[in-house]
Amino acid sequence: MKKFKINENLLALLLFGAMFAGWEYLIIVTAFIWGFCEAGKSLKDLTIKVLAVFGACAVTMLFWDVLVQGIDALFGGLRHFFEMLVSWGVDYDLIEGYDKYFYNPICTQVVNIVGGLLSFVVLAVKAKFIYCVICNKEMRGAFWPVQMFLNKVLVFANNNFYEEDKAAKADAKGRFCPKCGEKCDADATFCTSCGNKF
Repeated sequence: MKKFKINENLLALLLFGAMFAGWEYLIIVTAFIWGFCEAGKSLKDLTIKVLAVFGACAVTMLFWDVLVQGIDALFGGLRHFFEMLVSWGVDYDLIEGYDKYFYNPICTQVVNIVGGLLSFVVLAVKAKFIYCVICNKEMRGAFWPVQMFLNKVLVFANNNFYEEDKAAKADAKGRFCPKCGEKCDADATFCTSCGNKF
């Protein structure tokens, strides 16, 4: 099947837009790039990185949603318990005190503040990732764990997904750098791309 020749920078911009549009668009754009476009290894690596960042951010937010639902269930259940006690004749001030001093100020407000901060961190990770890709830099500082995660995902993809890499490995033994994912000689003591020592 003949594949489309589209500027890789344009496809990268399409990928970045899909990151913020949602997982449905990201899957469609990725399938379009891999299935219908003449994409080089760098663009394929970028699609894997984008999917990894988006997936990690989505799992983080999903974990937070599950945690919030658990907190709501726990403290909402405690409030229902107090309502039951009131129905048995305990003073109603118990529920008012619980709502005034604990449930509303601590549960609701703290969860909202932490949720807002987490959403900001996820947005900052996506923005920093896009900035570093455009500037051809690695993420440093507080974002270094994200860069390490991306390097590991890329090494895994290089070792398992690319048919041309599988054929090359069958022909000549080599190894991939765990830091940058570049292929090196089997007897190399350091990476020729980033200088990482094996």
